[in-house]
Amino acid sequence: MPSPFPGMDPYLENTTLWGGVHLNFIVAIQAALNRDLPEGYYAEVDQYLRVSEGPTGDEELVGRRNPDVFVPEPLTATKSRSNGAVAVLDPPTLDVTLLGGAIQKSRRVLIRTGADRPIITAIEVLSPSNKTRGPDREAYLLKRSEYLASGTHLVEIDLLRDGDRLPMGRPRPPLADYYVIVSPASRRPQSSVWAFSVRQPIPKIPIPLEPKADAIPLDLRACLDRVYLDGRYGTKLCYDDPPVPALRDSDAEWAAELLKKPAKKGKR
Repeated sequence: MPSPFPGMDPYLENTTLWGGVHLNFIVAIQAALNRDLPEGYYAEVDQYLRVSEGPTGDEELVGRRNPDVFVPEPLTATKSRSNGAVAVLDPPTLDVTLLGGAIQKSRRVLIRTGADRPIITAIEVLSPSNKTRGPDREAYLLKRSEYLASGTHLVEIDLLRDGDRLPMGRPRPPLADYYVIVSPASRRPQSSVWAFSVRQPIPKIPIPLEPKADAIPLDLRACLDRVYLDGRYGTKLCYDDPPVPALRDSDAEWAAELLKKPAKKGKR
């Protein structure tokens, strides 16, 4: 059975659950797009890692697109001076102290027409780290600026009520719980914003492609339903307790009435 909420389920926003929800939501978006994209296009889940090391917090991009697989450089060997039978490795350039660093994994959905072709559309689903002041937010804002300065379409999905909102330009969108921004490269600096509350359905949004192709609709609620059912969140979530973060008082009263229906009540 799907979530009892008509749109975003606020219980999924809990930080103890969001990592799994976020990953599987991205995978569900990829699958939905690949069912509907025109011939010649494909969607892929792209991952890259950022490592922050040392007290200065210096950051380094250490991999993207299958970052766990790499080909090491071969070690260079020379013959020993005594008998030429023993290989001796070249000495290292210097010895360093390795510092434990924080590894930040970022995932997004990319639409392409070929592995060696430019990215057509990037779909970003925000995480708590993107909405908390610090290096992760700054890194995302830099990446966002790169999108907006390029020919790549940007779709940004914010299904988290907590945290600091990212800049959304002028005029400011109406106050809401959740936002989706679609920024086609051809319309910049103009972008379309969908703002909606916990009481409203999640809107279907247009995913822009190349000028020769029409935008395709993406049903975000259907993607979230897939995550909810496959992850058995109806069993994991306890709807007897308030969600974290808490709802506004008026929304909490509305949710309490909604959850009184026994057939839609989660289990402990």
